[in-house]
Amino acid sequence: MSRVLALDTATHACTLALYDEGEVSGRHELVARAHNRHILGMLSAILEGRALGDAVDVIACGVGPGSFTGLRVAVSVAQGLAWSQDMPVHGFCSLTAQAQAAGYEGRLEEGDRVLSTIDAQIDQLYGLWGDWRGGTFVADGEAFVCAPERLAAAPSNGAYVVIGSGARYQDRMPGEVASAARWFPDVTPDARIMAQLLGSGMLTLQPEPAHALLPQYVQRDIGWKKLSEQGRRD
Repeated sequence: MSRVLALDTATHACTLALYDEGEVSGRHELVARAHNRHILGMLSAILEGRALGDAVDVIACGVGPGSFTGLRVAVSVAQGLAWSQDMPVHGFCSLTAQAQAAGYEGRLEEGDRVLSTIDAQIDQLYGLWGDWRGGTFVADGEAFVCAPERLAAAPSNGAYVVIGSGARYQDRMPGEVASAARWFPDVTPDARIMAQLLGSGMLTLQPEPAHALLPQYVQRDIGWKKLSEQGRRD
């Protein structure tokens, strides 16, 4: 087992946790657009006066896709902490982390066909398809970004389940997806779950040097909108 500090700020959730010898301590707050003002204070509270190098072996960071600013906050914090202690990092997909959170919260059932989504805010969503199988999320491939109308669902023997903030586009999704059996728009990545899965060995740690940690933007052709044009966030 490794002592893992996990963090993710790809969504409106600012989440950070430490796994140490089977115990998890963490903070999980919904603070849209204010992650940079909270995350270091959350870290200080979790460390409880201990030096980072004495409490952590590896830093696991959600690399997106998600909020452009949020990804920069997470990656820059993870890299800065890692460089200060010559400590390795581990990047994980925020959409996968979100699906793991849904599963460990008891919202997914064996064989469910899962679409993990994050609202990209510009009439598009980030998505990742996979299955909940054997107590873990097994992704089909890579994360993608598309308009809700262009979602494509592969045939499945299990129930369709849509999680995450991209669910706000339900009425614009193709029928097969829009008629999914269950919807959980409030699910976000949870560092407490990722820290436990990675620290306990249930998910494989792949340590790498801090400079190798890169945001997974996915979005390439961006039509930027002012905040006033983006619509209200739920």
